Amino acid sequence: MRAVILAILMLSLSAEAQSRFNDGLFLKTADLASQVREPRLTGVLSEDLFAAQPTPAVKESLDVVETKSALAAGGLSLLVPGAGQIYNKDYWVGAGFLALEAAAWAVDFIWTTKGNNQESYYMRYADGTAADNYQNAHYSVVRYAQWIKNNYVSLEQYNGTTTQGQQVISNWVGQLLPNTISPTAAPWTQVNWYALNQIEGAMGGYFTHQLFPHGNFEYYELIGKYPQFRQGWVDSPYALWLKNGEQGAPPIAYNEAVTPNSGYYMDARGKANSLFRVATDALEFVLLNHFASALEAAIAAHVHNKAVQAHVALTPLPMGMGYQTQVQLAVNF
Repeated sequence: MRAVILAILMLSLSAEAQSRFNDGLFLKTADLASQVREPRLTGVLSEDLFAAQPTPAVKESLDVVETKSALAAGGLSLLVPGAGQIYNKDYWVGAGFLALEAAAWAVDFIWTTKGNNQESYYMRYADGTAADNYQNAHYSVVRYAQWIKNNYVSLEQYNGTTTQGQQVISNWVGQLLPNTISPTAAPWTQVNWYALNQIEGAMGGYFTHQLFPHGNFEYYELIGKYPQFRQGWVDSPYALWLKNGEQGAPPIAYNEAVTPNSGYYMDARGKANSLFRVATDALEFVLLNHFASALEAAIAAHVHNKAVQAHVALTPLPMGMGYQTQVQLAVNF
């Protein structure tokens, strides 16, 4: 298509230049700033032939291929994928990059929304709701702290707690929980978190982690992932002991088995992580699309400038008593 347009343009320029010289009007220089009148004939052949020579030679030039800035094309696409391609007049390629950008942002939005909804679900599953006075909670940090308080001496022996660690635990165990536990208040508001973390750190053994305060991302990870915290679940051995009227000694065995509630919780949490992972992949694709579009636009602009550099020069040449237009075309590959 470009070749056809170029040919039509050269023929038009040739015809225009021929009519200008033959009509005896005036010739334009390349900068269009000066005009040269066709000389009047004197009747003396030698003088008329000499006067007919154009001095200086008159040329009219036109750049028929517009060059592109590789830096501008790449910069535009780096900001908005497809913009550099539109600058290069590669409209379909630009539309493709724009479509990929829109699709990636749509995936990020949709899957982030799904992830947030799933995250809210598993948090409610663990915490319960204030509307139900937290009676529908499946996990209670108060229950976990009670298990430690009721069993800390046995736990020290089981874990081989050092004498120094035992002293730390003795200092803090009395401050771990209030004297009266409210059954309708949020469990995490009734625990002395500093005291809890001091005891966990001093206990040693299978107390490999300290529970982050409620509301932190790590809190929701720890309560389901590590057996140390499973006595806080509503279907744990300690919870069942409490439910059965606290008959016999409280269980101190380390609950290594995943309870049905904690297993379901971890599955729900894993689903949320999977949804967020898709959204993260979409954001990574957005960045990749920006750089790919910028690179393609810059290369296309560079190739465009190198592939075709065309210049048309129209030079009047003396042909007897008139002029003949000469068209010069240079194409560099």
